[in-house]
Parts: sequence; C-alpha cells; structure tokens
Amino acid sequence: MKTYVIALLMSALLSALLAIAAENAETVPADRISVFKVPLVCPAAPQIGCGSASKPILLDLEKQPGVLEAWLNRPGTRIAVVWKSDSDAETKHKVTTELKEDRATELDGKSRDETVADFLSGKGWYHGADVDRLSEEEADIIAARLVRWVQAKSPIAKDKAEGLQRSFSDLLRKDLTGKGSDQKLTDVAREYLDQDQIKILKQAIKDEEAVENGERPVPKEG
Repeated sequence: MKTYVIALLMSALLSALLAIAAENAETVPADRISVFKVPLVCPAAPQIGCGSASKPILLDLEKQPGVLEAWLNRPGTRIAVVWKSDSDAETKHKVTTELKEDRATELDGKSRDETVADFLSGKGWYHGADVDRLSEEEADIIAARLVRWVQAKSPIAKDKAEGLQRSFSDLLRKDLTGKGSDQKLTDVAREYLDQDQIKILKQAIKDEEAVENGERPVPKEG
C-alpha cells in the first residue's frame, strides 16, 4: 500500500512538472524557437519517438551555451530548440551545425510555422529526460509483442501470460531508460515458461532484434 501511494505521488509530481514546462513553453516568443526535422522515430514502435536515441541529443543540447530548452515531439519527427534571450547568431549557427550532424534539417516557412504552433500548444512534446516516458511506452509495446509471438506457437495460461508481460515490461523499461541490470528476458521468463516455450521465446527475441535493427518490418497487430 505504501509503495502504491508513493507511486501515485510520483505520478502526480511528474504531471505537475510537465504542466509547468508546457506552461513555460507557451510563454516563449516564437522568434526564440528553432525547429528541426529529425529521424528519431522508434523502429520497434513507429507510432512514437525513440526515447533512448533522443535523450542524449536533448540533454547535450541543453548543455550548449545559448540553449534554454530542447524538446522532442511524440512522433519523434521534430526537435524544438528554445534559445536564451541573449543567444547570438554565432551560437545558434554552432548548435544548428551540430544538429545537422545528427541528420537534422532546420525547418522554415510554413513547415516551421506549423511546428512552432504545435509546440506552443504545450501538448505532445517531451523535454530533456522526460523522453524516458516514451522509452517506457516502447518497453510495454515490445513486451506485449514478445508474449504474443510465444502464444502464437504455444498456449500460455492467461495469468502466466499477464505475469510474463509485466516482467518483460519492467526489465525492458529499466534497460531502455539506462537503469538496466545483467538480467535477461529469458531469465525472468523461466518462472512462467517451460523449456520448449523458452526456445520459442529465444527465436521471438531474435525476431524482435531484427525489427529494432530495421531488418524486418514491424508486424501488423490485430
């Protein structure tokens, strides 16, 4: 019960911080915002941005002189850079050049205006380390897919399938947010699967790695 209450409090605190960040974003003048098209879609979950790939980019940006904040949109296709009020052209050029090395393209014209308006809405953008939320979502998607792949070849009781998926999600969340351990998916799976199912899981993991590496398409769900 105590753990549950702490989790609720942490969730409420995170929501409050995100709301404050969104409110701050709304007060930034549009001329202090630069937006970039970026290839940061999650290969394993193409409906969202990749938290683990974008996090070091955003955190590095916010260490740069002249940069106040750096944000990623939910789809992982845009980065918004909020400049400090005293940021000069030389500083902006240096940061923009570094972003281009990460395959970013600065937007202008209508595309820029639309992206800035979306950013200033304060919805669907992740600031700095907040992209860990995307990584956690990615972990849940991968965990569910792995369980389905095993179930497609070998039935699993409902309670075991649910427990297995939770265990996978917990492990993958830690791994994708940089808090991982030496434990493997097959290690936690032994509590729920027999030896034949473990063999199926190992192949499913290889298939998942192929998806994440872009060697095979994301399987259609449903």
